[in-house]
Amino acid sequence: MDTLLGKLWIFALDGWHFSIRIPRKWFLINNTHTGGEMALYMFKASYTSQAIKTMVDNPQDRSGMISKACEAFGGNMIGMYMAFGDDDVIVIAEVPNDVSAASISAQVASGGACSSVTTTQLLSMSDWVTACEKAKSVSSGYTAPSS
Repeated sequence: MDTLLGKLWIFALDGWHFSIRIPRKWFLINNTHTGGEMALYMFKASYTSQAIKTMVDNPQDRSGMISKACEAFGGNMIGMYMAFGDDDVIVIAEVPNDVSAASISAQVASGGACSSVTTTQLLSMSDWVTACEKAKSVSSGYTAPSS
């Protein structure tokens, strides 16, 4: 098992945040969409009550199947986690592009076992810093709404 090096903070638009520990191999992924490197995505899903009943009646680890689905679209599943709260399952995967990520989501959603499936592209901290530097240096004319 990889050494746990720290935490990656993923901030959602509604102000909630998630914290997950990062294995060493994640630091080797630079998701800048250059040089053939892949982007990181977080897939979240909520199972239907019937799907949960089926899994309780027949417990099984579905991570192998999800890993194969990621690989079929040219990606690599980094981890799959069951969760408490609004989402039942969270998958972190590196995927070649947005179309492949959308294809994985569509395939899972069309299976009928999930009541919702969402996909979020993740940025490395270095990409976030670069984005902040660009936001600071580019004059776009944007201003916040005022009363």
